[in-house]
Amino acid sequence: MVLQLAPNMQQPAVLQWPYRQYDDGDGVPHITLLHPGGYTAEIMLYGAQVVSWTNEREEELLFISTEAVYEPPHPARGGIPICFPKFYDNVNMEENGFARTRMWRLEDLMHDIAFPVPPRDHAFVDFILDNMPDNFPNWPNHRFELRLRVMLGPTGDLTMISRVKNVNIDGNPFTFKFAYHTYFPVSDIRATQVEGLETVDFVDYLQMHERFTEGPNPITFDNEIDRVYLNTPDEITVRDRELRRTFTIHKDANLPEIVVWNPWDLEARRTADLGDEEYKEMVCVEAAAVESDVTLNPDQEWTGTQRLSVEYF
Repeated sequence: MVLQLAPNMQQPAVLQWPYRQYDDGDGVPHITLLHPGGYTAEIMLYGAQVVSWTNEREEELLFISTEAVYEPPHPARGGIPICFPKFYDNVNMEENGFARTRMWRLEDLMHDIAFPVPPRDHAFVDFILDNMPDNFPNWPNHRFELRLRVMLGPTGDLTMISRVKNVNIDGNPFTFKFAYHTYFPVSDIRATQVEGLETVDFVDYLQMHERFTEGPNPITFDNEIDRVYLNTPDEITVRDRELRRTFTIHKDANLPEIVVWNPWDLEARRTADLGDEEYKEMVCVEAAAVESDVTLNPDQEWTGTQRLSVEYF
């Protein structure tokens, strides 16, 4: 299968279709996106979840738990699960939405009018989820199209563009939440800080969703944290002081919020698909629209973009 390429790329990238086999004998198809610069991204069709992103030195730039489960009905613990149309609902197993636990399809470039052709030095692949679930609470059979483009740029940046369209034929609007639930790897959570959210208001999910204001310094970690920062800047950084590495989240205005989460030791031990000590090696910082719901009328569309870059200092 040939990768969808921007025209006139001097070196062809390749779209591979490997199958990772599991103990139960079932396989989940993966797409490996290869850029001529040596960068890679691996995406499962199950959940359209990015589970690997590497640079030209083959360094892994996403966290994946050693306890992760890669098969239904569970999303893999790590990478970049897509939260849609819900976020944080303890009542239902699919507490962050069904998009993470459905099989997506590859979208044929010849029939994909949702996204423009990217620059010629980008490698990309498009996915679509348009099945109509009939067993999801509070989602009364709304008809939708959810499309995703995953793209690697010439410096290794990882871009994800999602488009949601209301295709209801009954005239009904629907409302949804959305997040790129990104797991970043860190050398030591205590040597990690998040910059760009100073003095920003946030909703604390550990304090009955009460609203507070962040202090004047970057966020550091010495305990569990689960917050949604509101009306955030378009660029947020995750700085690993020990590795001297900085991830930058570049996002658009349709993703006005940033979620920051680390389970710390107690919650890590309660989480079956996360190692007891792995909270020290990860932090979730994610572009989102979860406190500000999105409502679409029939034929209306919404697009949200996140681009990840990495630098060493």
